[in-house]
Amino acid sequence: MHKDFYASGFLYYPRTQQILLQQENTAELEPTWALFGGDSVDGETSAEAFKRIINSALRLDLKLTAISDIYSYFHDGKKKDTFVHYAKVRKMEKFSGDKKFTFGWFTFKEIQKLHIAENVKQDIIVGQRVIDSAVRRSLGQQTID
Repeated sequence: MHKDFYASGFLYYPRTQQILLQQENTAELEPTWALFGGDSVDGETSAEAFKRIINSALRLDLKLTAISDIYSYFHDGKKKDTFVHYAKVRKMEKFSGDKKFTFGWFTFKEIQKLHIAENVKQDIIVGQRVIDSAVRRSLGQQTID
C-alpha cells in the first residue's frame, strides 16, 4: 500500500546562489511566496514526485539526477510526511507565469524580506545549509585530489 506524502522544493542556480519560488496570483494585498509542491501519486518516490511537480509547473524536462534531498518531516497542517528537495540548474531562465502563478529568482538574503510562511522559511534555511555543506565538501575534495 502506498503512503501518501507531500513533495516540495525549489530550483537552485549556483552561479548567483538564487532559488526560484512561486507566488499565487490572488486578490491579497501581499501574496505569499512559496516552494513548488504537491501530493504524491501512487508508487512515486519523493524525488519523482518533485520532478513531476516542477516539470508540470514550469514546462521543464528536469532530470532525476539533478535533484538533491534536503530533509523530510511530518507536516502537522497537511497531516502527512513532507519531503523537501532542490534541483541545480545550469542556466537561470525567466519563467513566465500564467494567470495563476508568478515566478521569481531570489538570493537567500532577499528571501528574508519576502512575505513567506514560517514553515517555508524554515525549509529554505535548511536548504541553504544543505547546499552550503555540499559546496564545502566539493571544495575540500578539490584540494585533496
